Amino acid sequence: MTSQPDITITSPFWKRYRQEIVRHGLPYQWRVLNDEADIDMADDPSDLGVGSAKPTSHAMHNLRIAAGLEQGKFSGRQYQDTDVYKWLEAACYALSDARRNPDDYGRADIDALRAAVDEAVDIITKAQDADGYLDTKFQLDMAPEQRFTSLQWSHELYDMGHFIEAAVAHYEATGERAALDVALRVAACIERRFGDGPGQVHGPDGHPEIELALARLAEVTGERRWLELAAWFLRVRGKDPGFLERQPELFYGGTLGFPRSYYQVDGPALELDQAEGHCVRQCYLATAMAKVGKALGDGEMLAAARRIWRDIVNHQMYVTGNIGSTKVWESFTFDDDLPNDLAYGETCASVAMCFYARALLEAGPNAAVADTLELELFNGMLAGLSLDCRHFFYVNPLEADPKASRFNPDRRHVLTRRADWFDCACCPANATRLIMSLDRYLYTVADDTTTDDDGTTGTGATIYAHQFVANVARFGDGLVIEQRQCGAGYPWTGDVEFRVANPQRFPRRLAIRIPGWAHGWTLTVNGRTVNGPFADGFVVIDVSSGSTEAVLHLDMPVRFLEAAARVRDDVGRLAVARGPLVYCAEGADNPEPLWTCRIDAGDRTDVAYDPSLLDGVAMIQVDGSRVPADPDAPLYREVDADETSQTTETLVPQRITLVPYYAWANRKDGQMSVWLPRRSR
Repeated sequence: MTSQPDITITSPFWKRYRQEIVRHGLPYQWRVLNDEADIDMADDPSDLGVGSAKPTSHAMHNLRIAAGLEQGKFSGRQYQDTDVYKWLEAACYALSDARRNPDDYGRADIDALRAAVDEAVDIITKAQDADGYLDTKFQLDMAPEQRFTSLQWSHELYDMGHFIEAAVAHYEATGERAALDVALRVAACIERRFGDGPGQVHGPDGHPEIELALARLAEVTGERRWLELAAWFLRVRGKDPGFLERQPELFYGGTLGFPRSYYQVDGPALELDQAEGHCVRQCYLATAMAKVGKALGDGEMLAAARRIWRDIVNHQMYVTGNIGSTKVWESFTFDDDLPNDLAYGETCASVAMCFYARALLEAGPNAAVADTLELELFNGMLAGLSLDCRHFFYVNPLEADPKASRFNPDRRHVLTRRADWFDCACCPANATRLIMSLDRYLYTVADDTTTDDDGTTGTGATIYAHQFVANVARFGDGLVIEQRQCGAGYPWTGDVEFRVANPQRFPRRLAIRIPGWAHGWTLTVNGRTVNGPFADGFVVIDVSSGSTEAVLHLDMPVRFLEAAARVRDDVGRLAVARGPLVYCAEGADNPEPLWTCRIDAGDRTDVAYDPSLLDGVAMIQVDGSRVPADPDAPLYREVDADETSQTTETLVPQRITLVPYYAWANRKDGQMSVWLPRRSR
């Protein structure tokens, strides 16, 4: 049976986002890419001091110049082309969904989107050089002999990799070869220039991405050569730690002083046992290890991918799923260093974690990995996108204060209102392409042998349902799985129904994930309560009969979370979660400063779904307290030995309102905090 079913997403939560992206988000991004939108460009959030924010993208103009359609000079970052390529990939996913579900979108919106896609592909085709090379920075600004000579910062393979991914999406959406043929010429150009042979480049790009792209190209073409080339890039990375440093620096007038670990080249990449350096680079690299390792049956690659994942999840990940503790190098720092107000948490890094999780799940079922994927989808990644899908966060902190961001240079990277666009605009289209391809993250299929409850051993396929996103999934052997949700739907309620039609009565099993946060759950199959068997965190049920109905109920109480004591910044604090969602307090709902609020795990909570608030959310209200803040009090005072600073007498009751973290900063500008001080007992 096919491992990738044809899926229609029916979830009200995700369908709203996808429709908003098609109706407004993608057209807005296209206008920005064509310098037709009036935008307020945000400063470089990494604070590297390279480049300057301009109120234009110039990305399509660069491509038009390279295509001979316009005159001018290159403008923007050396990776400016990728803003177009990621937009193109997202647009093609939208076209694919519109083809399957034409009633979900306006005809005029899809026609306009298809016209923009056709225009982009035509311009890119004309921009490509005869030898397959495609990178407008080098085509317009650099001499031909400088190509592939400054890989530390050139991003050439990063740029071309993103185009290959877009071309694959275009071919899958349209069946047309125009973009795919360009991608094949790009890949052939890279294949000629990189390898162990004489006259070839013997090392990797500074920013992993081409490895993922080549793996996708291999999937769609069936050509193993692209997998082998991807594997070469993975195996060569870090074998010569000084490779990148010996190349001339063509961009910033000399080294920026980044350590080798920033690029994951301080040693053989396949020997890494913990995450290091630039977060997106690390996650793209590890995703490729999992994807290529699975395709080639390479246990070393898979083992490396799993080691790095464990380190991230156990030591380097915020409670919201965000990763990246510092704006310096957009990087991991050290184990359990998770500052809330200085957090970087780049949106692209959360998107990359979703790619990473998917690749690991394709390599083998693991409910804990699917739990982290869910955490990223509903929290870390989603916070980077406004509810109108036209404003964006690059940085996603867990604590924010507009005054601190304005007046403290250490916090200048933390915005408290989403931006129109960025000079380094990797995040907007990255989040968009993930949401428009969400159907690819719901199921995997494994052929296996199992033993049923009665001891009978049989062969067949097990379908793993990783995410609770209402959908209709049609598999190639006639089997159809419909996932339905009750009431306001997931993530607001925990009632999920699976209806399975198997008219050919093939031997099939359905494995349903039981989330790690679900302390209470029930599952009935055709009216009978089922408690197992379990496999890798999934309950496995037989669906070999003509029809099967399974109803899962997940308890969704309000949960108070504390961090391990080794996380210095969260000692004495609590976070609040419900179901897959992490919540936060905002100044829009609570008296500021928020750090005066106090909560405890025994506090009474109320949950109420409000369809009119933030496009529909379940609010949580906690009967907490706060420390009165006297603006005229002395800055410091002496405390007697028998006095405590937080007795019940110094606290006043405070009803604290919490909203989902992904939805913050969609109303008034104000403070936000995920972790709140715990009331002393």
